[in-house]
Amino acid sequence: MSEVLVPAAEEAVVGERQQFDPKSALRSVGLSIFVNGVLPFALYKILAPHFPNGSILPLLYASVFPIIGLTVGFLRTRVVDAIAIFAIFGIAYSLATTLLAGEVHLALILGATQGFVIAAVFFVSAAIGKPVMYFMVRQFVAGTDIERRARFAAVADADRGRTFFVATMVWAAGIALLSLLALGLAFTLPPATYLLVNNIVNTSVNVILLVWTIRFVRGRLALATAGA
Repeated sequence: MSEVLVPAAEEAVVGERQQFDPKSALRSVGLSIFVNGVLPFALYKILAPHFPNGSILPLLYASVFPIIGLTVGFLRTRVVDAIAIFAIFGIAYSLATTLLAGEVHLALILGATQGFVIAAVFFVSAAIGKPVMYFMVRQFVAGTDIERRARFAAVADADRGRTFFVATMVWAAGIALLSLLALGLAFTLPPATYLLVNNIVNTSVNVILLVWTIRFVRGRLALATAGA
């Protein structure tokens, strides 16, 4: 999970709370790919010839688009939700590893490891009985409304936490696999191509996981409520 997921998640999950709108979600995914993949790719291609071979500066400059996208999303919603927190971490991690690496290929390789850190957080949260997906879904379903949060907690308790444990473990595995794939792309692709291809792959897999989560959580909690 990273900054590329934020717009798609907002549209898809909030849409599901009312009625899922595939066209709206698709537009959001397309915008995310454009802002976080196409624009960084284009800017890197433009800037790279003007810097020494292997310079990290074009990569740093290309990072401005995900930051702008995240900022616009925050200004639009006025909420720093759980997904945005992970997106902020992803951007900060990428910037920090880029500065520490000092060379563009090493920066991309180090930056690709951020998924392992996030996957570890998901795994540990599930292991200790505080699955991340519980809090992420609650943010979109109930927001800060006390009564809605209480109803959400009651439904989750009726399921004994199994649904969000499974969902969190699936996300942990998915994010770890994405990180492995990103590492492979970082080793084999030119930097500009990596920025584009990795964004498309990352967004696609995240959206698939998101749609699966919506369907899985709704179905399981509906059964838990009916059996309560």
